[in-house]
Amino acid sequence: MAGVAAALGACYTRRVTSPSSPPLQLLIVSASIGGGHVAAARALEEAARARGLEPQHVDLLSYTPLGFRRLYRQTYFDLVRTAPDFVDWLGKRLDRRPREQRTRQERVMARLTQLISRSLLKLVRSSAPDVVLHTHFLPPAILHARRLRLPQAVVITDYAAHNLWLQPGIGRYFVASDEVAAHLQAVGVEAARVRVSGIPISGRFARAPSQAAARAALGLAPERDVLLLMAAGLSAGVLRGLLEQLATLRWPLTVVIICGRSHELVGVAERETARYRPHDAAQAVHFVVHGFTEEVPRYMAAADLLVGKPGGLTTSEALAMGLPFAVVNPYPLQEEANANFLLERGVGLRLEPLTVAPFKLRRFLEDPPRRAAMRAAARALARADAADAVISSLLEEPLAP
Repeated sequence: MAGVAAALGACYTRRVTSPSSPPLQLLIVSASIGGGHVAAARALEEAARARGLEPQHVDLLSYTPLGFRRLYRQTYFDLVRTAPDFVDWLGKRLDRRPREQRTRQERVMARLTQLISRSLLKLVRSSAPDVVLHTHFLPPAILHARRLRLPQAVVITDYAAHNLWLQPGIGRYFVASDEVAAHLQAVGVEAARVRVSGIPISGRFARAPSQAAARAALGLAPERDVLLLMAAGLSAGVLRGLLEQLATLRWPLTVVIICGRSHELVGVAERETARYRPHDAAQAVHFVVHGFTEEVPRYMAAADLLVGKPGGLTTSEALAMGLPFAVVNPYPLQEEANANFLLERGVGLRLEPLTVAPFKLRRFLEDPPRRAAMRAAARALARADAADAVISSLLEEPLAP
C-alpha cells in the first residue's frame, strides 16, 4: 500500500510542476442519497469541462451491492420522515465534539462500510487521479479507512457542516458560507484549508432569462404572480395539506407544482387540484402540475416565490435566481440549518403549521417593498459561480498528496 501511495504522489508531483504536464486528472465522487450530492457533482463536472478538463464522475452507491444501496437510501428517508426527533437526537449526539480525528467507533464503522465498497477502491487505484473531489461525506471515510494517501477535497453541500463531513487527510474544504468556514476553523481545521465557494449548481442558473421572458416561454400569464412549489421530497400527506391550504387563498396567483420523478406525488397533486372549484376566476389560484422537468431554472426565473424543502442545492439555486423561499417541513439537522440560514438573512419565511400558509403567503404577496427586499437579500447571497470557484481553486492552488 505504501508503494501505491508513493507512486500516486510522484505522479501527482510531476503533473503539477512540469510546464508540459497534462491536464489535472480529476475524480469526482458523489452519492445518490437524495439528488443534491449528485447534482453538485454534475455541476462540478460541467465547470471542469468548461476549463478543458476531462473529469470522471462516479456515484459511490453504484459501487455497492444492490441490497445495501436500497437499504441505505430507504432507511435514511424512512427515519427522517417517521422519526425526525430520533434523527435530530442522533445527529446532535454525533456532533457533540466535531473534529477531523476519528474515534474508535467511527473507525470501525468506516471499515465496515469499506467492506462493501471494494469496487470504488479499485477504481481509485486504477485511475490514479491527481485529486479526488467528494460531494458526500461517506467516500472520504472509506478511502481513509484504507489509508490511501491521495490529494482529496470535500464540497459541503449544505449551509452547515456536521461532524461526519470532517475526515482526516482532506486537503481542502469548500463551504457554502463564511459561517461554515468559521465553524470549521473553530473545531481545528486550518484556515488555509477552507475556501468559501458556495454550493455548486448548474451553470443554467447563471444564464436564466428575465422573469418576463421566462413567463412568456412557459406560457404563464404575465399579470398573475407565480408561486413555484417544489414538491419533491415532501410526503404525500404534507403535499395534500399544503394544496388544501393554497386552494383557500384569494389572489391572482399561478401555482406551478413540480413533483420530480414521484408518480405518487403527481397523482396527489392532480387529484387535489382537480377538486378545486373557484368562485371568482379573477382572484382564484390557477394550478399547473408537472412531474420531472428540465425547465426548473426557467420556472425559478418566472416565479415570485419558491415553496418547498430547503435542500442545500435548492437553496443555492433559489439564491442564484434572487428568489425568496417559503420553507416547508425541513428535515432535521442539515435542512433545519439551511432554513435558519434563509430566515436569518431575510430571504425566507416558514409555513408552519400549514394552516398559516394562506395568511403568510397573502401577507408576502401584498407587500411589494418586502418582496423586493427579500429578492435583493437573495441576490446578495448568491454564488452562481460556485462550481467554477471550486475548479479554479484546485487548478490555481494544487493540493499536495
